[in-house]
Amino acid sequence: MKVSVLSSVRVRPLRRGVAQVRVVLASTSLVSTLWLGACGGDSPTPLAPGNRGPLSATSAAPTVKAPEATTSPAVPALPFDVDPVTVALGRTTPGAGGAEDIARAREGVVALCDGSLARASLTLDELRGRDGKPNGELTWDTTVGSLDLARGALRNAADFPSLLAVAHPDEGVREQAKGCEPKVDKLETSLWLDAAIARVIKRYAAKNEPLSGPRAKLLAEVVRDFRRNGLDLDANGQRRIRAINEAVTKLGQDFDSNLAASHLEVEATPSQLQGLPKEWLASHSPGANGKITITTDYPDYFPVLTYATNRKLALELYKQFENRAANTNVEVLDKILALRAEKAKLLGYATWADYVTEPRMAKNAKQVAHFLDGLKRHIAKKAQTEFAEFRAVHVAQGGKANDPIPPSDRPYLEDQVRKATYGLDSKEVSQYLEVRKVKQGILAITSKMYGITYRAANMPTWHADVEPMEIVAANGQVLGRFFFDLYPREGKYKHAAVFSVRDTRHMPDGSRLMPMAAIECNFPRPGASGPALMSHSDTVTFFHEFGHVLHHLLSEAELSSFAGTTVARDFVEAPSQMFEEWAWAKETLDLFALHHQTGKPMPKTLHAAMLRSRGLGRALSTQRQLFLAALDQAYHTRPLPLDTTKVLQEVGEAYTPFKYVEGTHFQASFGHLIGYDAGYYGYQWALSIAQDLFTRFKTEGLLNPRTASAYRASVLAAGSRDEEAQLVATFLGRPPSDVAYKSFLLD
Repeated sequence: MKVSVLSSVRVRPLRRGVAQVRVVLASTSLVSTLWLGACGGDSPTPLAPGNRGPLSATSAAPTVKAPEATTSPAVPALPFDVDPVTVALGRTTPGAGGAEDIARAREGVVALCDGSLARASLTLDELRGRDGKPNGELTWDTTVGSLDLARGALRNAADFPSLLAVAHPDEGVREQAKGCEPKVDKLETSLWLDAAIARVIKRYAAKNEPLSGPRAKLLAEVVRDFRRNGLDLDANGQRRIRAINEAVTKLGQDFDSNLAASHLEVEATPSQLQGLPKEWLASHSPGANGKITITTDYPDYFPVLTYATNRKLALELYKQFENRAANTNVEVLDKILALRAEKAKLLGYATWADYVTEPRMAKNAKQVAHFLDGLKRHIAKKAQTEFAEFRAVHVAQGGKANDPIPPSDRPYLEDQVRKATYGLDSKEVSQYLEVRKVKQGILAITSKMYGITYRAANMPTWHADVEPMEIVAANGQVLGRFFFDLYPREGKYKHAAVFSVRDTRHMPDGSRLMPMAAIECNFPRPGASGPALMSHSDTVTFFHEFGHVLHHLLSEAELSSFAGTTVARDFVEAPSQMFEEWAWAKETLDLFALHHQTGKPMPKTLHAAMLRSRGLGRALSTQRQLFLAALDQAYHTRPLPLDTTKVLQEVGEAYTPFKYVEGTHFQASFGHLIGYDAGYYGYQWALSIAQDLFTRFKTEGLLNPRTASAYRASVLAAGSRDEEAQLVATFLGRPPSDVAYKSFLLD
């Protein structure tokens, strides 16, 4: 998750059809910039905790046929602590990425998926076999604890294949990896519709054993989630739920694949590219026809929209960007919306949005609407003032006072206002933000905060660009491993997100399972043509995504169901959004923001201009985010069928002053509609929490190790062992408040 501009939840691509869904953590930073288009995101999907509110432990469940076998008995069951990377890539050390490596990966990703599914199936068979056993044999470990292990195995089956499905350079590996998700969804759907397993869990719940903390919380949620996944339906209803889940999974994969495969471009002469940074121009040579090819990938798209003085060219590129996968994904989205609405009705919910929000902090679609409307009114006056500034620049550059201003002009006008009002040239700021230095800075900052170190890890990777790393505690213990995958390539995930590779958990033998993650971005690539300079917006995105990495890897959760980023979806972005603040402070920028030629730190005057201009366009950016959230809600609350393009235009006009561009279909590339369905509001919800959390760091110091230690223990290490509001209260020493966020919006 992306978000100053938007991330995918990002969170992880999997199990879209069932209540317990992993989301891909995408950048919030990406989202705001994505004014113009697809949010940073999604995308695939972390496993969000299901829902809140225990059900009766004795509610009757219909008898249904036992789940179908999903793996061949000949498939060896992998252990719970399997190393997904080694199994999937078929080797234990970095390889050359040649034909042998690709062949091994095509087989290995299937072996990881099927072997982990076999482990989950065996564990569920054992759990199912306790139906009818004496109550004395039903303990925490043999019931809910066993179910948590099985769900961990399901995530082992799904998480790394989900990453390879959108990041591996070989199409064959990507296709094999995509084949895993339907199998995982099928087994998980069967789990939640399994009457025998439900009886075992409910009989254990009826014993009323003294449980507390995460164990009591998980038991309550599991009992509730049997109902949310359709166990109380009759046999016909359950069959339909299975069919819907399978169809939505397949359609969601199609949506993601269509978007990843969409590679649109425009051509321009060098004279049409006036205003672009010289480093960008140096890396874009004209072809044989004398023209430069410009793609819709981020490293091309955002510089052109921000700096090109030829606004007709920017508008043409914008149209291409907004029409990525439009020829396929508009129809795919229509089918997904219809299936979700049908499932919600089957399960007794008025809308899909009501179904989705029940287990989250917001609880229902009405509360989400109230939240969005309140923010809309709070920023309305400031947004009008900001738009007037933009229009004044538009007129000063030859435009008419009553011209409709397209969204493609928003980043350009903002940059022009920033220069004129604050004397800030964003291209000058980029001179201090070389991508490798930014990466080193993030590692240095978090080392100081948490008393940890980083070192290269000797692990296989899926591409030569990928850099494996590990986090090491002061006592030498390796806490977790992660992968930097920072640069764009053909067939790779288009936005910015963090993918789980493996969750942590306390294992039955007393050991701790080491978590793993991967950070997927599309930043400028270092090369011989010149330095890889990032915009400050990209830098904020980088900090945001690394916040997700820390949330995942510094978890100390007892149960995999509550590990790391497996928190309520409308809370999951808060730690990452808070960490964006470290990309703004002088004390932290001085650790990495060094001029790429002189090595000198960013001057105080330039930094002061950055801070003065930071609030520029904030209300308009927030309007953009509210538009995205309202569009998501509209698609998931309005009666069907509906014209998604007409709704797009209608909601856009209600929330933003920029004119809809006829013939564009943003919904076709709005990846959060797949992995963050009816949950996009969570970015703003979480941002309110993030600003509240930051108040303590702001007072006590961004690099204060005592404050960081308290935050790590209360939030990062905790996962979702407590209700999310309680996690915040534990760190702040008071209940959560929206005062800091509302003040931030008007700064």
